[in-house]
Amino acid sequence: MDLNNAEIAVTTQHLMDIKDYRDYWLHMSDYSDMGEFLSACSDLFPGEKEPEYRYPKWENIPDILISREWLCPNFFEIRDALERLKEEETEFFISWSRNYGYDITTDDPHMMVSHYHDLYGDTVTETEDDADTGEDALIYTGVSGCYCDTLPSRYEIFDDNYD
Repeated sequence: MDLNNAEIAVTTQHLMDIKDYRDYWLHMSDYSDMGEFLSACSDLFPGEKEPEYRYPKWENIPDILISREWLCPNFFEIRDALERLKEEETEFFISWSRNYGYDITTDDPHMMVSHYHDLYGDTVTETEDDADTGEDALIYTGVSGCYCDTLPSRYEIFDDNYD
């Protein structure tokens, strides 16, 4: 999942009510913030004074960030924060945030990504080409569901006052 490749079909409730259904696909990478996005949406529907935007279709956006009537107001901040993660880490990050009680739609995404990097950012994964092990050695490169986080205790045991 790469939010830079996200696309949204935009229409208005008024057009849906009068059965004059038409939508416009917008690439989210063309916009830097919600104000710029909403300005582009209003340019698409100049005849409506207070349009109620609807999003009937979308691609490359998790359902937690969008619904038919709603687009997360922090979408662009989340997109910018997730750029600091590798593409394969994004889904792990979303699961991690859900499991530890974070709400990516309301919490500060930059703080969450920093916290995630503090906990798991120094995890080294080796490919078999770089590994200097024998043929029958096991190389584990995934994240376990039963992962035991030893980072805090490592800092507590081996701090400056260690004798």
